Amino acid sequence: MNHITRRTTFACAFLFAGLTQALAQTPIRMIGFGGATNLPAWVALDKGLFEKEGLAVTLDKTAGSKDQMVDIMAGKYEFVTTAFDNIVAYTDGEGAVKFDAYDLTAILGVHSGLNSVVARPEIKTYADLRGKTVAVDAVASGYATVLYEILKRKGLTDKDYKIIAVGATDGRMAALEDGRAQVGILSSPQDIQLQKKGFNILDDAAAALGDSQGSVYAVRKSWAKGHEKDVLGLMRAVVAGQNYVFDNKDGAVEVLMKRTPGLSKPDAEDIWARLTGPGGLTRNAALNLKGVDAVLDLRRVYGNPAKGDASRYIDTSWQQKMSGK
Repeated sequence: MNHITRRTTFACAFLFAGLTQALAQTPIRMIGFGGATNLPAWVALDKGLFEKEGLAVTLDKTAGSKDQMVDIMAGKYEFVTTAFDNIVAYTDGEGAVKFDAYDLTAILGVHSGLNSVVARPEIKTYADLRGKTVAVDAVASGYATVLYEILKRKGLTDKDYKIIAVGATDGRMAALEDGRAQVGILSSPQDIQLQKKGFNILDDAAAALGDSQGSVYAVRKSWAKGHEKDVLGLMRAVVAGQNYVFDNKDGAVEVLMKRTPGLSKPDAEDIWARLTGPGGLTRNAALNLKGVDAVLDLRRVYGNPAKGDASRYIDTSWQQKMSGK
């Protein structure tokens, strides 16, 4: 009888400890765009890296940068993954919506411009785009400026094409498929999915332009000030997830296939190679400072010039705190 009682007591204690640990997890809500560049965050979710930091993280997919910024400024989310250019545009009051107290800042990098320029099957060269329509997330922010610059370098001016804003990657993909647009910038796996349907990949954005700060992890300064422990915990988990992708191909491919229904292993391995290659993910989720300057240079051409130096839009002090420097 005493033996049974001891086993029951032990089981209750174990369950209580597990419940206590679950209750101790701080809920963190994050919103980003779809696509394989979420792989480090998916790894952190699936491998318990956030839980290890005492965080219960959720990651939702946004319909577009406008919705994303409205949501985080309304307090629906604590963190975002977004194009660095979006932060520059909204900080300077050039976004699709104006905010009186906009204070989003980039604290970690995701990738250095990893996207594809995808065109409809009838578009074989850039010259074929004259008189056609390009699909972007938002007209004056995000990867739109990247596409404009690539088109310019290929001999096209803004008078040679029309522009429609259709939101995030899924919206751009749909616009290409239904013929509303003939070209757009897409991330993986959507670019591969369209290529298999006969669409053409005209360029890799990173190869076409060189260093660029693509997507970043960002947080509101006002929220981060009172939640340093949570910010640093999330950063450590993200860095661990990012480095896991580089160091564990098989595990990363497994997570990618789990999170992308219908993705074949060969395609997943191709995506992994792109994610870990030139223009892809950055080790330690480091911000690409040269790429940050490149984005600011693009805004001087395609938007109102940035109103300050890089420190207006990024905060490297968080990385220093995380590393104990």
